Amino acid sequence: MGKSVHVFSTLACDQRYTSYVTSPGGVPVVTNEVLIKGGAGVANDRLITPQGVHTEVTEEALAELEKNPVFSMHKRNGFITVQQRRADPDKVATDMNAKDKSRPFTPADYLDKKVDAVVSGRTKVLDLEDAA
Repeated sequence: MGKSVHVFSTLACDQRYTSYVTSPGGVPVVTNEVLIKGGAGVANDRLITPQGVHTEVTEEALAELEKNPVFSMHKRNGFITVQQRRADPDKVATDMNAKDKSRPFTPADYLDKKVDAVVSGRTKVLDLEDAA
């Protein structure tokens, strides 16, 4: 087994990056799967909301991940970063993209923005500054 590397994620959900080959019959066959933990911005069972999550993988698994187009996209967009050393995921996450659209809303998401609200069965746009 090879050396370990550390993958940090600011994605709200776990991601299983899967590689496939096409069989002679044209059916995709799984050749490799690597699970990268998510949960950033989501409160856990102890009501702690991590801003970043850490997953330790082997160098061989990282080589497979680097071939995966979705992993590459997540990395390019700042949701995934790879380091050789273990670190505090919340500190690493401060330099990463935290705008995962599947993440739950927080009160900060509503500051200085117009928010859609359902009023009497119809949608109305409310300006929070006017409501205060």
